[in-house]
Order: sequence, then structure tokens, then C-alpha cells
Amino acid sequence: MKAYITCPISHTKNRLHLLPEIEKIAKDNKLDAFVFQIGGSPKEIFTRDYKQLKSCNLLIAEVSETSHGVGIEIGMSYCLGLKRILLHEKGTLVSKLVQGMPETTVIEYEDLPDLRKKLSTALEVYKN
Repeated sequence: MKAYITCPISHTKNRLHLLPEIEKIAKDNKLDAFVFQIGGSPKEIFTRDYKQLKSCNLLIAEVSETSHGVGIEIGMSYCLGLKRILLHEKGTLVSKLVQGMPETTVIEYEDLPDLRKKLSTALEVYKN
């Protein structure tokens, strides 16, 4: 099982510090993980991210902030048949359209320890 891990970066980079934490949780739960990479031309970014998404079974996205890119990745993951785990900080809003996608788990967390606990629990079903 391989997970694609992403978060918004266009408007702020406030969630970047969570990516290594999310990757560690995924690996602790015996998942292979790919954390999206920053940089490149728009075409290079699309090509790289789409190729990685196609090689995964699961998308883990931190969605506390709005992002066209993460929204597109979520849509592509649906079209590619991936399952999704969406993480958002308590008090932030998540689109109802995204919440209604089949095979999507939405996790609201209060702080990093709460995120670790809830994500680890959710990933139990994906262990190989």
C-alpha cells in the first residue's frame, strides 16, 4: 500500500511542518509514502504529481487551508480509484463535496498529538 501525502502551499506554507509527521505515521503503519515535492515548472509539477498519484492506493491530504492544487489532487485521486484521508484542524471548514466523496475519511484534529493518534488509528485498516 502506497500513500501520496500533500498539503496546500500556494498561499501559505503553514502546513508544511506536518508533512514529515504524516509521512512518519504512514511509515509506522507499514505504508510506503510519497510526499509531494515543491518546485519545478507547472508542467513538471503536474506530470510528477500525476505519475505519483497513479502509483498510489491512498491520498492523505491536510486540507485546513484552501488550495486549487490539493483540490485537483483530491479529484484526480477519486478518478484514479484511490481512497482518501483528509485531515483538518478543528475550526476549519472542509468542502461538503469533498466530504461526500466515497472512500473518503475526514479527520478533524486539535493539535499534533491528536493528529498523530487519529491518523494512526485510521491507517490501521491499510496495514499490509
